[in-house]
Amino acid sequence: MKGVTWINLLLGVWLIAAAIARGASGVVMSNDFALGILLIAFSWWMLGAALPPVGTAWFEMLCGLWLIVAPFVLDYSQLHAATGNDVIVGIITIIVAAVAARAIAHPPITTA
Repeated sequence: MKGVTWINLLLGVWLIAAAIARGASGVVMSNDFALGILLIAFSWWMLGAALPPVGTAWFEMLCGLWLIVAPFVLDYSQLHAATGNDVIVGIITIIVAAVAARAIAHPPITTA
């Protein structure tokens, strides 16, 4: 579980870096920065906790879902680079968080 969580942490860093590199401004910059910080924070929490709550992974799934719909809700879907980036990162975030949630909810059984 911990290995896959690094992907969402890196995706959070990517959201922030890509927004800066694209020269985004306004709502796109705010959205990508906020979601990047949230992904970094919750991934870091999952990596640092011995038994992270499954809610952390569910929250990351919600962040991924928001990344997919944000270009349309916040009306920046005409910015194709930002929309494509957010949708792709959102899909990957959801998949990674779902794998992490399953791993948290069903830890491997070890025998002594």
